[in-house]
Formats: sequence, structure tokens, C-alpha cells
Amino acid sequence: MPPKSKAKSGSSAPREQPLALRGYLIAFNLVSFFGWVLILSTLVKHLAVGAQMPSYPIVFSSKVLARFRPLRVFLTSTYAHVPEPLGELLRRASTTMMSLGSLVAFVQSLAILEVVHAALGWVRSPVPTTAIQVASRLFMVWGVSERFAAASGSPWYASMVLAWSVTESVRYPFYANALMGQESEGLLWARYTLFYILYPLGAGSEAMLIFSTLPSNLPPKGWDLRSYVFLALFTIWWPGLYVMYTHMMKQRKKAIGKGFWGDKRAHEKAEKRREQVQKAARDVQKKSK
Repeated sequence: MPPKSKAKSGSSAPREQPLALRGYLIAFNLVSFFGWVLILSTLVKHLAVGAQMPSYPIVFSSKVLARFRPLRVFLTSTYAHVPEPLGELLRRASTTMMSLGSLVAFVQSLAILEVVHAALGWVRSPVPTTAIQVASRLFMVWGVSERFAAASGSPWYASMVLAWSVTESVRYPFYANALMGQESEGLLWARYTLFYILYPLGAGSEAMLIFSTLPSNLPPKGWDLRSYVFLALFTIWWPGLYVMYTHMMKQRKKAIGKGFWGDKRAHEKAEKRREQVQKAARDVQKKSK
């Protein structure tokens, strides 16, 4: 499904948390943040200059998940029908999973803990919403990308991971700051603005990856129950994007107001200044009596 909305685990925590619990939640968000930043940086380098030597986190995640990830031969298209620079970019995008698929699977699977956090009441996120959001991501990783060669060798995988990694590189430090009682206007703006691009990019890529696993011929020849289920998912993915997109637009208005940069803070400051002026005027009147 589209990148996650406000109701994720770690987004807001109950008041008066024990220090150890708050420290754990901060550490969890920071570890997740660094994982997604590593994914983002590796992806950008891969798309820019091609495959790189695997870093230690990639090697580690490959070893940890080796028993769960199927052995496969990665097949990619030559993209000879498009201009060479675009063709080279598409070829690199098609080999993204070969280079960092294990790290994506590892870091995304850590999000299971977010459901646990919500279920234990450590954060105020609703359990059903958090579970659905995490499950949709895990479905794309383990039910689609890791299972079907057509998806693992698709350039849509790279654009999906790009949208996910940018989203999470903002979301996790935003939550960590909230747990530490800090607030960053830059992170707040990014949290409620970048979705305009990242939602269509992420959800569209997810839908196209699901579509890539369908049989090439029209039904019913070669179609099984799984194919019809995936076709239904592909169909409902788009209205799901619309619902999440409009929901985030409403959340943005509440969080930062209208306009590209948001005007809520400016209005709040103006109101605070007005109250200060009024209070000063009342104090002057009292002294003059």
C-alpha cells in the first residue's frame, strides 16, 4: 500500500513513560532510520554508477535471511528500444534487488516490532491500522518481490524502494524527536509535504510490481487463484492510494496549515504576539489607575 500515514508505531508515546522504555523506543527509531538511510544511499549510488561492493550490513542481512530467501537467477531486459542513457538507468534499476534486496527485507521486517509496540500500549498508534500498514509492506517484500522473478527483476522495485526509503528517512527521526521532546520544523514540513510525490511513486510502483507477476496471456488460460487475487489487489490499490492521499492532505492542513511552506506556525506566532500586546496593554491600564 502507499507509504504509511501518521498512525505508525513510535509516532507518539503515552505520557510519563519509564525512562528505559523511552530510551528503547528512541533507539528503535534511530536504528530504523539509519537502516533506511543506508538503503537510500546505496540505491542512489547503484542507480548512478552501477553495482557496488556489498557493505557489511548487506552481507550480514544476506546471511541472516539466507534460509528465508529463495535462490534465483536474476533476469533483466536489455531495454534496447529506449535511448541508451535511459536504458542504462533501467538496467541498473532492474538489478536493484540483486544488490540490496536482503537489506530492504531485513530493515522492513523490523517494522513487525511496531505492531508489538502498539499492542503493548507503548505508543498510542491503533493496533489494526499499524498492523495493516506493516502487513502491506511485508506483503510487497515477502509475498511479491522475494517470491516472483518478474518482480525482483523489475525496475519498479527500485522506484518502490526509493519512495519507501525517503519516507522512512523522514518518519523515524520525526518520531525520535517527538520521544525526546524535541521538534524540528524541517522534519515536520517534510513529513507532511513529501507525500505529494512519494505516495504516487510508492503506491504506483507497488501496483506495477503486483501486475508484473500476472500471466502474460488473458484469463482464464494459465490463470490460477493466486493470479485472480493479485489482479484484485492491483485493482483496489489505486482507490486505496486516493483514500490515503486525501487523508494525508487533511492531516497536512491540520499539522502545518495551507500553502507550500504551511502557514499554521505563522498564524500561531501572530496570535501569540497579539496576546502579548494585549496583556501588556492591560498591565499598563492597571498601573495607570
